[in-house]
Amino acid sequence: MQKRLLNIAESKDLENPQKKYSKQCKPFTLYNAGLYDFSKLKELSWDSWRFFALQLFQCRDEQHTVGGIKLDGYLKGSSVLVFNHMKEKGVRIDEDTMEGLHEALGTRIGNRLFIIAPALTFDFQQDYITLDGVRYYALRIPYSIINELHHREFTALKQPSDEMAVNDTVEAVGFDFIRTPELKFECGVKKGKGDAQDTTYIKIKTFKSEAVVREPMRRKGNLETLSMVMLDYDFDDNSQVFDLDAVFYADALEKASWALNFPTDLICKKVMAVFIDIYGNEARVVIEPEQFGVPPTKKKKRSR
Repeated sequence: MQKRLLNIAESKDLENPQKKYSKQCKPFTLYNAGLYDFSKLKELSWDSWRFFALQLFQCRDEQHTVGGIKLDGYLKGSSVLVFNHMKEKGVRIDEDTMEGLHEALGTRIGNRLFIIAPALTFDFQQDYITLDGVRYYALRIPYSIINELHHREFTALKQPSDEMAVNDTVEAVGFDFIRTPELKFECGVKKGKGDAQDTTYIKIKTFKSEAVVREPMRRKGNLETLSMVMLDYDFDDNSQVFDLDAVFYADALEKASWALNFPTDLICKKVMAVFIDIYGNEARVVIEPEQFGVPPTKKKKRSR
């Protein structure tokens, strides 16, 4: 739907079936459905909010300090920071925020840091930003669950005691909790033979879903939960709009040994890749041209 809207200039174009859509996009705003009243967050005490955020992502509550930055706990052996929206009123988390954190933490933090905050506090779409080999992950709390916190007494989340109970937390508050799949990939360029065109590739090495779902079946293995991969060949950091260019479905990817292959000349700026599992959860990454081994260009992508 967003792709079609980006290619419609005037509504009157729709009234004339003989008239093609203009290439000039008429501006529009895309909103996510949910609760956006940040004032609601102020009604919760900081201690309750911090404890809830750590419980939600099953982090170990263990405060510690690295590079003068107070951190809140650990997840998968790496440090966790719960963003203090009460102390930093009106502050957004953008790439400059990450660079400021990295300047203080550097490699002393290890190879990753998890940052927990309300979903729309983050000003970037990708799931992590990499600086000097350190990945800063954005763990987004959906606004539907923030809303739910104001309709009942705050209690700690009850952890599942068996496989069939893993969805109890989700059902208790009535929302779909987004769990970013585990993703590892490599990318590059394959030189064409003779007059053949060079081909850019993204090779998926690991894709495992961590979705909170109740399924009376075995735990799915690597790549079994991948549904599709969507690409935007010239993702714009400024607009943060994902303009869909291509879709690669799992059945075709499996036949291609889990690799996405496309002509190198389609890459103009950064490439955003959205990896989607069968439950609808997404892993989003932005890939720089240099990661493929391709210099950035200003040319426009080919029409489709």
